[in-house]
Amino acid sequence: MKKLIISFTLILFSIVTNAQQKYVWDEYGISFTLADDFEETTNTKEEFSAVGDGMEVSIIPFIDETIDDSDIVTYTMSIAASLKFEKIEAISTININGFKGGYAEGVSDGIKIFIMGLIDPKTDTNFFVIISFQEDDENATEEAIKICKGIRKL
Repeated sequence: MKKLIISFTLILFSIVTNAQQKYVWDEYGISFTLADDFEETTNTKEEFSAVGDGMEVSIIPFIDETIDDSDIVTYTMSIAASLKFEKIEAISTININGFKGGYAEGVSDGIKIFIMGLIDPKTDTNFFVIISFQEDDENATEEAIKICKGIRKL
């Protein structure tokens, strides 16, 4: 009986700690998930933003038919440079659920910022995903990538 109670408690804890909220942005034909502690702060045609425990996520669409997967890393780096990062820690390319992109992370005023540019090779709609954390958050990059991997086309 004691093993059954422990097993049930572990399962319940796992469900609670992995709870996710699914968002659908019909206007752009995408969905994404965030942990259940996030609260939506902005949901307009120009931006979706939410705040969670120690972090903030913003998704900003942009239309540009001239950009492709060879340009997105450079384009993302120019956005990162405009944010005046004190240091850039990583520059990488990424393929997620039919999107192609590039991401960088750095620190600005003690805030760790993960920025990713995503292009949809089949449409002119592209996105920037900006996620900010406290600088001492050791899991920031993994959490940011997990959030970005949840972005899907409908």
